[in-house]
Amino acid sequence: LVSVDTAAAAAMPGVHLVATQADLDADGIGEIHCEHQLSNADGAPMTMVSHPPMVREVNRTAGDIVAVVVADDVTLANDALELIDARYESRDAVTDVYAAIEEGAPQLYDAYPNNIAFDWVAGDHDETDAALAAAADNGFEIFDIDVINNRVIINSMETRPIVAEPDPEDGTLNIWCGTQGPVGIAKQLTAALGLSKGGVRVRTGDVGGGFGFKIFLHPEQLIVAWAARKLGTRLRWQQNRSDGFLSDLHGRDNRTKARAV
Repeated sequence: LVSVDTAAAAAMPGVHLVATQADLDADGIGEIHCEHQLSNADGAPMTMVSHPPMVREVNRTAGDIVAVVVADDVTLANDALELIDARYESRDAVTDVYAAIEEGAPQLYDAYPNNIAFDWVAGDHDETDAALAAAADNGFEIFDIDVINNRVIINSMETRPIVAEPDPEDGTLNIWCGTQGPVGIAKQLTAALGLSKGGVRVRTGDVGGGFGFKIFLHPEQLIVAWAARKLGTRLRWQQNRSDGFLSDLHGRDNRTKARAV
C-alpha cells in the first residue's frame, strides 16, 4: 500500500470520521494477537506475529481493511468510500500451499521463512517409515494419495454486526455483538484499547450461527470500538453478506499427502 488519500471522503457532508491504520497507530491502538501458541517439532514455541486492524504498508490478503468511514447512514458511508484514493504497488502472489513453501516464493511474513508458521509433528515417523519399508519388502502394495479439501466460507445465517457505545462518565465501553466468546472478546478489546480491566463489556444475545469463527476478534470489532470512543457516540456497523464472504475467517483449505499399505 503506497498511499491513501482520504481528503475528499472526509469533506463530504454527513461524514464524521475517515480513518486509516495511521490514525489507530497515532492513538496507540494495539494489534490483534493469536490466542493459541503451538510448539514446533523440536519443542520450540512457534514464532508469533500480530495483525493490525487495518493495512499498514503491506496488504497481504483480499479482505484486509484499508480505511474506515463513519457517516450518518450507510449510503453516505458507501459514497465516501468511493472517494478514497488508495494506491498500490503490485507484488507477486502465491495461493497454493506447496508453491508457498518453495524456495523463492513470495513471503507473507519475514518471521516465517518459506511461509511456514510452525512445524507440528504427531506420532513416531521413524517407526512408521520403517514399517512401510518392511511392508514393501514383503511384497505388500503401497498406496500414495494427495487429497485437497478446498477452503470454505462459513456463511452463518447472521453476519457480524456490532454496536459500540462509550460511557460518557467513566470512559468504559459497552458492546453488543454476536460472538461465541464474549469474555475473550472483551479481554482482547480492553488490551488493544489500552483500558483497565473491566473497561469493555460485551453483551451477546442469541447468535445466528457461529461454527467457530465468531470466537475470534475480527478487525472490524476493534475499529468500531476505537471509533466509538474517538467520536464519543454510539456506532453501529452492519456487515453485508458480500463483506462476510470476503473478510470473515474462512475454513482454510487443507492438502494432505498420505501413504498406506
